[in-house]
Amino acid sequence: MSKSKDTFNDKMVARTVLPAIYLWLAASAAVVSMGIVHPDVVLENLDGFIALIAIIGGIAAPALNTILRMWESEQTVEIDSIPAGLKHDRERAEAQHEHLMIVEKHREAVEKIEFEKEKPRNAKK
Repeated sequence: MSKSKDTFNDKMVARTVLPAIYLWLAASAAVVSMGIVHPDVVLENLDGFIALIAIIGGIAAPALNTILRMWESEQTVEIDSIPAGLKHDRERAEAQHEHLMIVEKHREAVEKIEFEKEKPRNAKK
């Protein structure tokens, strides 16, 4: 999809849903890394951290799930098109081979005609 033809929904996703997903991932990563570095701080404020991740995740998780479903359907279409692409490549290679064979036959015929024309000239000498 080109940037110049973004619909209202595309713009809304780009301005609201994607930042929520990134914020959710960043907050989750921050809590996990802080839990590794300073476990006592995280354990004291565990309810607050869980609430933060849950609030952001309420928006981000379904949106991320939708994005992953869209990606999966895109991959399915791509995978389904592989046999058609292979068939097309095979047909194109066959057509190219046939074309090369025809060109070679014509070249041989032209060389034969030129050789036939040269024969009488060589015989006179």
